[in-house]
Amino acid sequence: MTKPTTAQTATDQAAPAWRNPPWVMAVLAITLLAGQFFNNGNAVQPVLGWYQNGGLKTLEWDNYLSWLRFNNQSDLSQRLEQNAGMDAHVYGAALFADDFVTDSKRRARDFWSSAEIEQWNRLREQIPAQVAASNLYRWGLPDSSPRPARFFTAPFTGGSLWLSLATLLLLAPLAPTLERRLGHGRVFALWILGCLLSGFGYLLLASPGQIPFHGATAPLLVWFGAFFGLQRSTLQLPLWHPKHRQWQRLPVSPYTLLPLPVAVMAALALFSTPLLANLSAGIAAFIGGLLLVQIMRPQPVEAAQQDNPPTDPQQLSSLTRGWDALGQLNGDVASTAFAQILVTEPDHFDALTGQFTAQQLLSDNAAWTTVAQQLFVHPATEEGQAIQVAQCWQQYRQRGGTALPAAIGWPLLQTLTRAGEFQQAEKLARELDDHALKADAIAQLRDTLLQEGLAHRAKALA
Repeated sequence: MTKPTTAQTATDQAAPAWRNPPWVMAVLAITLLAGQFFNNGNAVQPVLGWYQNGGLKTLEWDNYLSWLRFNNQSDLSQRLEQNAGMDAHVYGAALFADDFVTDSKRRARDFWSSAEIEQWNRLREQIPAQVAASNLYRWGLPDSSPRPARFFTAPFTGGSLWLSLATLLLLAPLAPTLERRLGHGRVFALWILGCLLSGFGYLLLASPGQIPFHGATAPLLVWFGAFFGLQRSTLQLPLWHPKHRQWQRLPVSPYTLLPLPVAVMAALALFSTPLLANLSAGIAAFIGGLLLVQIMRPQPVEAAQQDNPPTDPQQLSSLTRGWDALGQLNGDVASTAFAQILVTEPDHFDALTGQFTAQQLLSDNAAWTTVAQQLFVHPATEEGQAIQVAQCWQQYRQRGGTALPAAIGWPLLQTLTRAGEFQQAEKLARELDDHALKADAIAQLRDTLLQEGLAHRAKALA
C-alpha cells in the first residue's frame, strides 16, 4: 500500500549534521572493546584455582558427583567427570550448587569427620569473596545463578578480542544507515533487548558447569537482524573511491550483505565455547532484531501528517478518512475522499498517492492509469517524494501498466534519478521516444551516475 511522504528522508535531511553519525553504536563499540582489556573473560579465574588447590575440591568433588547420580543426574555427572581434566569451569557446577550444599549440611556426618566438616564449612564461607575476585563469575552468567542484571553485563566481560573486533568491523558499513533510519534511542533500546535475547538463547542450550555466557559478539547480532529487517529496496552504501579521493555511494541489494551475519555466526560457533550455547545466543539475537525492528520502526504516515499538516482542516479530514479507508481496504470510500482534494488541488502529492492505491483496489485500469500519469509528472521535490514515486512506478510496471508517453516518461526518469533508482531510470530511458525533455533528463542521470562512481554506465547512455 502506498503511503504519504515518509518521514525517513525528512528526518535524514532535517537532522543537524552532528546527529547523523551512529553515535550510540560507536560509543558502545568502544565500551565493548575496552571490556576486553579491563574484564577479560578468558583469563584464569581465581575462584577455580582456589577450588582446585584450596582443599574444597578434595573434600566435596567426589561427593558432588555421587549426589548427582543419586538425584537421577547420571548423565551430567558423567559429563562433568570427563571434562574436569580439560576445562576447569566444570567446577563451577559444584561451586554454585545450592541444593548440594543444603543436602551436605544435613548429611555431613555420613561421610566427613568433625574436622573435615569444620574445614568444609570454613571453605564454603570463603566462596563469595573468591567469586568477587573472579571477573567472569562476577559479571558473567553462571547457569546456576541467572541474576537478571547479568544479562546486561555479560557482553562486557571479554570473550575473544579478535572476534569482537571483527564483528564490529563487519557492522561498520551498516551502522550509519541503521542508526539514521531508526534513531539513536531505538538503536540503544535494541542493544538492551539484544543482551536479553542472547542471554536467553544461551541458557536454552547451556549445561551446568559450562563457561558462563560472556563476550560481545552474540548481542551485536541484534543490530544485523534489525538492519536486514528494515530493508525493502536498494541500499546506498558509502564507499571510498581512491581515484576521486572522496566518499561515494554504491547501490547494492540488501541480500548481497547477508554473508556478513552468516560469517559472524559461523565464527561464533567455531571459536566460542560452548559451541551450541553461543550459536543459540547469536541466532536468538539476530532473529529478535529482525522481528523487533518491525515494531520499533518509525511510523511514516503519522509522522508525515504531524510534520506537514494540511492548512485546510477539510483537507486534513479528507486525507485521514481516505487513509483510514485504505487501511480497511475500502477503495470506494478512499477514492471519494482523495478525489475531494484533487478537485481543488490536482497536484496534491499525498492525495495522488492515495488515489493511486485506491484505484488499484477498485481495479479501474483507466482511472488508475490517469492518476499514475499525474503522479509521474509531479515534480516530487520534497523530502521522500521521489522515493515514493519510484515505488509507485514499480507497482505500475508489475501490474502491466500501459507504456508512458515521452512527455510523462522523461520527467519520471528525472524523479527516479533523484530517488537513486538508477537501474529503473536507465531501463526507462531505453524505452522512451525522443522528446524535448530528453536532453535534460539524460544529462541529469549521467551526472548522477558519474558522481556515484558509475562512469561505465554513464558512458553507455545515449
